[in-house]
Amino acid sequence: MNPIIEKIANLITSLGTVIFVLLMTVIAMIFVGHGLYYQVFLKNMAPWQADVAAWVLSFGVETTVLVITCNVKYFSSRQLPVFFAICSGFIVLFFIQAFDMNQPVIDLAIRWFIGLLVAGVNYVYSELFVKKYNDEKYKTDLLGQIKILNQKNTESNLELESVKKDLERSKQDVERLVDYVAELEVFKKKELDKVTCSFCHQVFKSVYHLASHRTNCEMNPKKGERDSVFEAVV
Repeated sequence: MNPIIEKIANLITSLGTVIFVLLMTVIAMIFVGHGLYYQVFLKNMAPWQADVAAWVLSFGVETTVLVITCNVKYFSSRQLPVFFAICSGFIVLFFIQAFDMNQPVIDLAIRWFIGLLVAGVNYVYSELFVKKYNDEKYKTDLLGQIKILNQKNTESNLELESVKKDLERSKQDVERLVDYVAELEVFKKKELDKVTCSFCHQVFKSVYHLASHRTNCEMNPKKGERDSVFEAVV
């Protein structure tokens, strides 16, 4: 995809753009609401009072609608966005005098179209903002979890490397021990051979006991003859 087109697509689908358009709609409705409230309040208040009251009420109503619509998940009814969108549409209809039947049909149609369009835009953008915000929050939470998992994975890899090194050292130690055991077995065999009778293979405590035995060993063909010192040690 073309980088410019991709940037434009990301901009259009971003949460910031949704918020910007939603705020423009809210600001426009504040002015429309002010105009309608001023006309009503002017009948019972001084002009400056009607102007101030209209601004405060319009700002308060639109802000309340925005906050309630964006936090509709905390209410039992899911139809609040629809209700407030209809109210916004009627505010526009009353302001542009869409109920004056003395106007040409085309003018009435245009006014009603504007009112319905505003109601639809308010509802759609309120819903879009909530869903887009939840998606961004979910994405942020997911990225956070991925970061934590990557960190744990890194720690596990380091721990695994440490275990591998310990295992390699243990393997080398075992190999050395095996060599030591083999050497000890050879040494043990040599020592046992020194005190083992070559005729009857009986093991004695010392070379001297062996020498005494060999002379009288039943299997010694030279029984009774004393072995030389060299033969006794063999």
